[in-house]
Amino acid sequence: MRVLMSRFRLLLPLLFLGYAAYANWAVFTGADRPRLAAAEGSVLRGEATAALGGLYTDALPHREAAVGWVGAGRYLLVGEGRAGVTVGADGWLFSDEEMVVAAPGQIARAATWIAGVERRLAEDGVDLVLLPLPAKADLYRERQPGRAAGAAMERQYTRFLASLAEAGVPAVDIRPAMVAAAEEAPVFLTRDTHWTPGGAAAAAHAVAASGLVPAGDTEFVARAARPEEFIGDLVSFVTTERVAPRIGLGPERVRPYVAEKADAASGGIFAADAGTPDALLVGTSYSANPDWSFVAALKLALGRDMLNLAEEGQGPVRPMQALLDEPGMPDDGTRIILWEFPVRYLADDGIWPAEARVSAGPSDAETIDG
Repeated sequence: MRVLMSRFRLLLPLLFLGYAAYANWAVFTGADRPRLAAAEGSVLRGEATAALGGLYTDALPHREAAVGWVGAGRYLLVGEGRAGVTVGADGWLFSDEEMVVAAPGQIARAATWIAGVERRLAEDGVDLVLLPLPAKADLYRERQPGRAAGAAMERQYTRFLASLAEAGVPAVDIRPAMVAAAEEAPVFLTRDTHWTPGGAAAAAHAVAASGLVPAGDTEFVARAARPEEFIGDLVSFVTTERVAPRIGLGPERVRPYVAEKADAASGGIFAADAGTPDALLVGTSYSANPDWSFVAALKLALGRDMLNLAEEGQGPVRPMQALLDEPGMPDDGTRIILWEFPVRYLADDGIWPAEARVSAGPSDAETIDG
């Protein structure tokens, strides 16, 4: 069986390369060659690229289907996806970022840079509270092949908290609350990198219980939003959205909610906006995407309004850097900033400003094999 799987691993790319070779022959020798020749000399304007793209689209009419089914075959027969995803048990998928352990120097660099941000904000009378997010492979290590990554990510989380404490940065340990919540309902999505609204709510309750963020006196009520159904972001590393449901990687469903001020929800006489909140949330798509309801959960748990400045697709550092670089931000009314920071980013040297990358030296991050 092992020999068969090894042969299949070699056969799949050979078949696809053969198909690609045929397509290239069709593009450069076929009847549409004049379309490409007409665009030569216009590379800087993008015309050649557009023409080539059009030719490939015509020459590879089955490209999407081929990619989808090749990926499906690899997933079903050898339990693998493309680079970027690690396939776990029972349809669970994990980001390869969680298979890389940060070196001690990388964790120290992170804590040092964050401590610098904390001191800068303190000079303006603003408190910073960090919210390290545990890894999906840590909380669901029984679904992760070999379980080594789960144990390593737990150690990474613990070391990050210790480094932050040593650097004098207030941080909330949200992992115990998420572990407890995971016994009742999923706190991470099966085929997506993100947490569920339940996981976000557990984190918000941990923030409120920590005492690091003063409670407000605003009453909020939860209002259910429209349920959302989507193909997880890790599925694209295995197959296409069209093929995914046929191999057990179909859509996942979440029930997001929003938090409204109690008097506004009832239409009372005090429903008017009270002005800009004095608390900001900075972070990644865990905070930015309303499907996970993290902002709503924080409002409900803390009893205070929250301005959300998190960004999708930028990692945890760039949104904070953008805030610091913005003239007049944080403004005079800001009193506290919550910074959501997934620990799976700690081994990624590319998230840091250039000067921080140099100070940390070469990366000694260790990749975990299954």
